[in-house]
Amino acid sequence: MRAALASILLLGGAAHAETPRDAPAAIEVDREDAPPGRVEHGFDSGAPVEGWGVSVATSLLARPIALHSSTDSYPVERRGTVALGGVLGLGDRIVVDAKLPLANQNGRRLQGFGDPRPLDRHVLGDFRIGGRIRVAGRPERAAFVRAELSLPTGNAANFAGESSWTLGWSLIGRLTLPHDIVAAVTGGIRLRGDEVIVADKLVGDEVFGAAGALVPVTSTLALTGEIAASLGDSIARKTGPSPVEARGGLVTRIVPDLLVGVRAGAGLDDQIGSPAWRVTVEIAYQGSWRLIPRTASQDDSPDADAHDEP
Repeated sequence: MRAALASILLLGGAAHAETPRDAPAAIEVDREDAPPGRVEHGFDSGAPVEGWGVSVATSLLARPIALHSSTDSYPVERRGTVALGGVLGLGDRIVVDAKLPLANQNGRRLQGFGDPRPLDRHVLGDFRIGGRIRVAGRPERAAFVRAELSLPTGNAANFAGESSWTLGWSLIGRLTLPHDIVAAVTGGIRLRGDEVIVADKLVGDEVFGAAGALVPVTSTLALTGEIAASLGDSIARKTGPSPVEARGGLVTRIVPDLLVGVRAGAGLDDQIGSPAWRVTVEIAYQGSWRLIPRTASQDDSPDADAHDEP
């Protein structure tokens, strides 16, 4: 525990060692954090991965950032994103994943705020790699720890990528209730290598959390609902953005190895990262091949009765 706290302080100190950057476009305004290869929610809900998976997620969102002066300006009016990702289960407790988004967008960028340059339409996002380990319980009632690192591969001059690395870690709780209803909750902290000034906001470190539920309707169809929020840090009389977003959707299994998830939602406050509306469609193929085979003792254990998505 002391080592973990020391690491938090060390990384936090490194992240704030320099003066905040006055580069308002050097942030990622799309805050959805869905892990690849699983279509359950827009956050890691501890959904089991029996082998491996690949996914393609398409999303369309509107006005994820608004700047207010004499008139309202929307640096990003619309954005359509395609995210390619993969996930691999290492045994029964460890999962690793990676994701890369590509987007097409339109908007005013910072026109009217001293920067006449137009918004780039075709942009690459930040490359993300993550890992999750089950630290307690069984798949039906379990606790996990997740870590995720993003690398600044995105277009940091057009609201499509961070100007530096980000590192987040979180705790996840997952519980299967009667009738196969699944409830999940997560909470954690995200550190940024750079702090960026955006109008009266300072985009830096933040705490985040989400909660959701999955309710089966048939053996191959389930309804989902969730809410996700972040709370930005407050430094030098500037506060970080604290977006809140609610989403609902469905998950269906087309064939045994092919899942489709659809989510729609909207931001509940006027904050950076809180869109006017969002629609996401994700298709995931899940294979059963295992890098680390299940042993006979594991097959006979209670862990073998994992509840998967519909």
